[in-house]
Amino acid sequence: MTEFTQLNDHAFFTSVETLLDEYPGGVKEYDLMRRLDETGVFRALEAEAGSSLLLFQKHFILFHVLYAINRQRVADKRGALQISPLLIRPLEYVEADTQMGEVDHLSEYYLDIENLVSATEESVNELLDVFWLKFSRQEKRADALGVLGLNDPVSDGEIIKRYRKLASVHHPDRGGDKDKIQAINEAYALLIRG
Repeated sequence: MTEFTQLNDHAFFTSVETLLDEYPGGVKEYDLMRRLDETGVFRALEAEAGSSLLLFQKHFILFHVLYAINRQRVADKRGALQISPLLIRPLEYVEADTQMGEVDHLSEYYLDIENLVSATEESVNELLDVFWLKFSRQEKRADALGVLGLNDPVSDGEIIKRYRKLASVHHPDRGGDKDKIQAINEAYALLIRG
């Protein structure tokens, strides 16, 4: 944890901003992380952590700096940043967007350095397990909705209505396909009963 003091280092912020300027159309977190790795910024972390924890620490440090830069850009009315693992890009300053009063929970999380300091290999692996479980559920939901010919966002009422319509058309007693009605029933069970 020796390098965490670097989080408040002006030179580190400046180097991240300089890298961002090289990608006016945006950059993926992976590419930005790779560029920072080349500078040796994360070298001290490598000896102190396992693979999951090390990756989390690098991610957290980068996002901490990005959210701090974003906060400063908005305060200075110089713009903002779109921040996600798949795209980090500069945005124009729009006063209305900055006055909505919504709490940005991700920003709060990444700006609280205690979330980095308290992270352990075990806690990071638990976070990853929760993420993959949610991802798997979303993937299964999308597949089940596809069987019913629906897409999110959709209400339970719409799912039930569509299920009843398809079940009446594809029921074997009405000349429908046994495999098709089974798939429809499984999709419905996953979406409504599960």
